[in-house]
Amino acid sequence: MDPLFSTVEYAMGGLQLRLDTIAHNVANVNTPLYRSQTVNFEDGLTSALRAGKPAPATAPQVRAGFDLVDHNGTSVSLENELTTLAKSSLERQVMVSSFNYKVDILKAAAGTAR
Repeated sequence: MDPLFSTVEYAMGGLQLRLDTIAHNVANVNTPLYRSQTVNFEDGLTSALRAGKPAPATAPQVRAGFDLVDHNGTSVSLENELTTLAKSSLERQVMVSSFNYKVDILKAAAGTAR
């Protein structure tokens, strides 16, 4: 199988987990003592690609986020969450476009594109 597919699958999984985590953080923005969470899968993906592997063997994980707290003791920064949401949504669009482009090339090579 083409390594691009497993790499895109891993990145899409990481982005989806990040988007779910952002939604969870935003839902708890007013929950006293709630600590934000984050997802960073890019470092593992970069290391794997530099080693010539398509994607890491371990799935992306949710980790602790920001430590700064507001008057309620929550560490969710709505501004940071919305910025990360916008960035992650754009990254997801790029992944989908890359995947579709590769599929179109394979279809054309196989003679099935119309």
